[in-house]
Amino acid sequence: MGKQQLIEESEEESSEEGSVTFAEALQNNAIRNVLLDQLQLSEALSPSLREQVGIHLIGIVLSIAAGACNAIAFAKFMYYVSHVSGSATGIGLRYEKLQKPYDYMEPVWLVVYFIVGSFMCGLIVHSNGMKLGQARYEVVLLLVFGMEMVCWFHELAHPEWLAAAMGVQNAMITSWSTAVVRTTHMTGTATDLGSSAGRIVMRFIRLSIHMEDDDWNHHVADRKKLVLMILLLLSFILGGFIGSWGYNKYKTHALLIPAGLTFMLGVMHIVYCLLNRDKVKEEEVAETVFRRQISGKGPDDVEQQRFVQGNSPAAQFIRQISGGQKPDPPGRVAGKYLGS
Repeated sequence: MGKQQLIEESEEESSEEGSVTFAEALQNNAIRNVLLDQLQLSEALSPSLREQVGIHLIGIVLSIAAGACNAIAFAKFMYYVSHVSGSATGIGLRYEKLQKPYDYMEPVWLVVYFIVGSFMCGLIVHSNGMKLGQARYEVVLLLVFGMEMVCWFHELAHPEWLAAAMGVQNAMITSWSTAVVRTTHMTGTATDLGSSAGRIVMRFIRLSIHMEDDDWNHHVADRKKLVLMILLLLSFILGGFIGSWGYNKYKTHALLIPAGLTFMLGVMHIVYCLLNRDKVKEEEVAETVFRRQISGKGPDDVEQQRFVQGNSPAAQFIRQISGGQKPDPPGRVAGKYLGS
């Protein structure tokens, strides 16, 4: 009996010495690369209906709005405001008297205001990833709307404000989609479109007709991305047509079109927050608990403790990575934090 007990204790000590936390496992390149790959596949293959609708609706509407703003600005000033590449190049061209007008500070201010707009978005939206109901997207969208209305009120006398609005919008959509979706410029969109199409074709050439499950999952993910990039590019082109038509007919009043679209999205997010208050709160608690768990910490209040004790898939997974140990009951946690 004593010998058996010694063997069991030895096995327990060996298990404890060999245990690795989830946070420590993420330091391994192989594990991290596989997890990132699976996360990207999961994001593409199994988004909820609201995520699919949100990604496509927001991307398409904002692409139309940005395309319209860009067309209106070019029609009035002969330069673009929705991206900084042209303005950055124009600084040198104007300085060397190769582009009229020769005022090189004009494109400088366009670049500066675009960066300031992105900076303002960073002050409002603090984290990456789509967090409908958690991140204050409505504040960002209404800020873009307000800047566009300022430009309209002053008859686009200060195009820098429009560049700032595009900076705010681009920063929001980039942080929201982790740089997958872009709406104010189409260079990255066209790049992703081409690379996705290339991977799809090469996969068929390399694997002929037969594909393993993993290859097929990557194919479906690339196909969905290809469709989204095509929709965004066509939406931006459509926005250019709308902005050009609007400027020909209404001059700077055409800015009311993209401003109205942005305002509509802001109101829609407010409505979403009101209708899904409980669900958003539950997701926020789940993210907080999981973030603390992978960093080697545990739940730090009663609400988080109750979540871990639940039967949701997220709660079960958190218990698994923490060794399957049952957390303290909520009353005990409450007492601990109240000092009893």
